[in-house]
Amino acid sequence: MEHPILSFRYGIYIYLVMWLGLTGLLFTIDWYFQGADTIRAIISAFSISLPLLVISPSIWYIVKHVDIDKIGRLAAILHHTAVAIIFVAIWLSLTHIIHAWFYAPYTDEHPIIIMPYYWMAFMLLAIYDYIVILYYSFVYYQKFKLKIENEADLKNLIKEAEINALKSQINPHFLFNSLNSVSSLTLIKPEQSRDMLVKLSTFLRYSLDQDLKELNTLSNEMENSRLYLEIEKVRFGERLLLDFDIDTEIENLKIPNLILQPIYENAIKHGVNESLEPVEIKTKAEKNKNNLHIQISNNFDKDAITTKGQGIGLKNIQERLNLIYGRTDLLYVTKTESRFIVNLEFPQV
Repeated sequence: MEHPILSFRYGIYIYLVMWLGLTGLLFTIDWYFQGADTIRAIISAFSISLPLLVISPSIWYIVKHVDIDKIGRLAAILHHTAVAIIFVAIWLSLTHIIHAWFYAPYTDEHPIIIMPYYWMAFMLLAIYDYIVILYYSFVYYQKFKLKIENEADLKNLIKEAEINALKSQINPHFLFNSLNSVSSLTLIKPEQSRDMLVKLSTFLRYSLDQDLKELNTLSNEMENSRLYLEIEKVRFGERLLLDFDIDTEIENLKIPNLILQPIYENAIKHGVNESLEPVEIKTKAEKNKNNLHIQISNNFDKDAITTKGQGIGLKNIQERLNLIYGRTDLLYVTKTESRFIVNLEFPQV
């Protein structure tokens, strides 16, 4: 762990300002309260503060190696008590030497330094304790900061693992349905199977290259979604109708990668696939304050026998939105007698 004075950009300057502040306080005490002349007050103040200029930074290395969490509070107190006595003794000796050296050219007398030495010893012990507390505060702040960073890294790792798990569910789920579509097409319209396989290959290449925790523009996602819908339209023909209402001004707004494809897949599976009548999938996108609102809806045959699915698509979308935005209110579904509506909100930060 780096020395606190050196760990900040202006740490040295802050330390020097604090040291000058203490020197000024000592000068004021001797000059104003003790009635000493200016020269004597300056000599007394610097005699005490100059040793502090060297001693104070060195106390850090004692604090750094006396770990309270490891040795306990009582052992730490005993360590610092012994060190404080040694430091105060050295400090008083240096103060006496400096004070005497300043007065040597003028007089053989050695005036009292602001206060008697025994009172000065108590003052120096208090200063030592104050410095130790400051250093320990820095140590615990650094540990707390490191703990927060580690927790954030751990949350990111967990989030990435969860997103990868979701991705492993989405791709096989879509691939299974798409291969069924290709299989059906080869029997019904073999001349169009090659076109569908090319589109499927392009779509899969795009989806596998995307990171599900990253954001993409609405235009890119809609282009990819249209590619998926074209694949299904080759299979269903006139039974699948598409309607897009998207303002060109919002095409650069951001949404998560591959967030819309499961909704379209759901509409195909439970709408088009189970109805003999044409099914229209409507997509409307608009900006609502600071959110991008997307509504995808489709009609369905209310008399059709509904195939029960596992609900992977919408559940994955809900979990992804929660992981990316930290909110659970960004997806809501409305179902009427003949229409299924999915509403999505994407905050634009």
